[in-house]
Amino acid sequence: MASPTTTDMATLLMIDSASARDRDDAFAVTPLADGRGWAVEVHIAGVADVVGLGSVADEQAFLRAETRYLPGRTIPMLGETAEQAATLTADAARTSLRVTGTLTTDGRLVDVTVARGHIPSGRCAAIDHAQAPGIVTDPQHPLHAWLAAADAAAQVLLGARRDGGALAFYDLTRGWASSEDGAVVAIAAELRTVAYVIVQELMIATNEAVALWCVEQGLPILFRNHRTNPVAGSTDELMNEIAAAAGDPDLFAKLRGRLLSTLRAATYHPTVHGHYGLRLSAYTHVTSPLRRVADLINQRIILAHLDHTPAPYTGEQLTALGADLNRRTRAAREAKKNHFKHADHRLVAQEAARDLTALDARTFHKVLKSAAAAPLRDEIATELARRVDADLLTAPDVAVLIDAADPTWLPLQLRVLDTLAETHPEMGPSVASVWRQTHPDQPPTDLETRRNGADHHPLFAARATHLGVRGPWTIAAAKKPAEQAALWAALRAQLTGTDHPDPEPEWPAAPQNPQPPATPASADPGPAIPSPPHDTTTLTVLNVDGAKKSKALSNPIAWLMSLAQNNHQPPPEWEIRTDGPAHAPRFTATVHLARHTATADATTKTAAKTAAAVALIEALFARQ
Repeated sequence: MASPTTTDMATLLMIDSASARDRDDAFAVTPLADGRGWAVEVHIAGVADVVGLGSVADEQAFLRAETRYLPGRTIPMLGETAEQAATLTADAARTSLRVTGTLTTDGRLVDVTVARGHIPSGRCAAIDHAQAPGIVTDPQHPLHAWLAAADAAAQVLLGARRDGGALAFYDLTRGWASSEDGAVVAIAAELRTVAYVIVQELMIATNEAVALWCVEQGLPILFRNHRTNPVAGSTDELMNEIAAAAGDPDLFAKLRGRLLSTLRAATYHPTVHGHYGLRLSAYTHVTSPLRRVADLINQRIILAHLDHTPAPYTGEQLTALGADLNRRTRAAREAKKNHFKHADHRLVAQEAARDLTALDARTFHKVLKSAAAAPLRDEIATELARRVDADLLTAPDVAVLIDAADPTWLPLQLRVLDTLAETHPEMGPSVASVWRQTHPDQPPTDLETRRNGADHHPLFAARATHLGVRGPWTIAAAKKPAEQAALWAALRAQLTGTDHPDPEPEWPAAPQNPQPPATPASADPGPAIPSPPHDTTTLTVLNVDGAKKSKALSNPIAWLMSLAQNNHQPPPEWEIRTDGPAHAPRFTATVHLARHTATADATTKTAAKTAAAVALIEALFARQ
């Protein structure tokens, strides 16, 4: 057993944030001779000596259950008056619950004693988390020896916990740590130093030591029990998953949500059932009586036992207190699970919006999904334009984009649809499928098809209907391209609110000047007659006899392609020029067909091509 005087003259370190007003604990870690380990002395603020059973502060503690730390303010569990009367401080003497023991080099806290303690004025020294790294690395600092010893002891405790199979994870760089029951919790920015690990490891060891002491004494307190969930997976597997996902915000958020759902919550009960997450046979909460009511309850029971006074609670009362705290814990846990379901993408968007170009596809999708619920922001517009031009948008991105309801999105929605309809027509069915999966209550996008023409030269027409709005008929030489184009056209029609009720497609007119039948092979063809050279300066007469201008204008680009085919001409050729900023460009399209030319401009590439095709059709029919 360690001598009571081994650490009595050592400085007690109080580590907390610089603004902390509720200091629950102070500790001293002193290396033993010959490297045999460390003498450990921990003092817990004697809150039970200040807050009487049934007092106003006691009622507040039971009502609040714990101190709440909110952005910009703190709501003390005990109220400010009682909290300041009980908190540890360097300037005044305090009573305490004192726990001492010897920490071995293999991470075991042995020879533990639990007793009443007294901290004289001036024995404590306050350290905030930001100061700790400098003190640990500066041998000249007055507190260096004490903090360096505590750091070494904490690393031994952490290593022993991991060797024992505990889920013990710290990522001080990104600000994450595992809680006692296996959830991954955020570490406030100002706490992300070596001091955080020191405090956590020493307090876990203290809570375990007190729990085992109470078991030996046969003293019922609120033990902290944690049972395994068979579907959660092994600790080694979870540690590997956490480490692998730490650098991916999207994957890490999903993993946090899964752990919260699969790992059971620890509970309070007067009987011991062990703690699975920490891999301990007995555990309790005693180190935070200023901030957590369970710790105050346990301190009252332990001090009454040490003072040989009546127990403050009956067995039935203690069981009821534990059940009430467990119920409140379950409610808070459920609220946190809902937070993961509904708020993670918003948090990612807020963090990532500073540099959208650096986001991977999954993170950008979450940013887009969050942004689509509000008017279009300039930075989102610029990044969407960049990604569609760089061929980086995915079908899920487009499915989210077409759901953006604010009218400020419409020009960009049309630009993305028109660009992808031209560059990736095959993506149309995927977009419709993804959209359907996220809207199971809506009717699927409907497709209807027609076929025309001879078997050796068929034409296919397709039309899609999205959310009750019919798109235009699209015509192609094969069924699949016609359906792909129809899906893109229907999405566009729904966004613009333009219904196309034509019951049947307008097929291109059959050629009026078919080629004469080939000369039979057995006939004498006669002498070869050279063809006259092609006149590149004369406009080729394109036969539009029998065609209806109104139908030609209903699908101008497809009609020009069919016209060229029927007149045995090469397909139309296009020239596209772009001007203006990336998020609001202006496109100029020029179409060439058999030396006929027309030019038009618009805010999207497809709209410019459509306008140029319309201009060319107008000119062709004007020449009839």
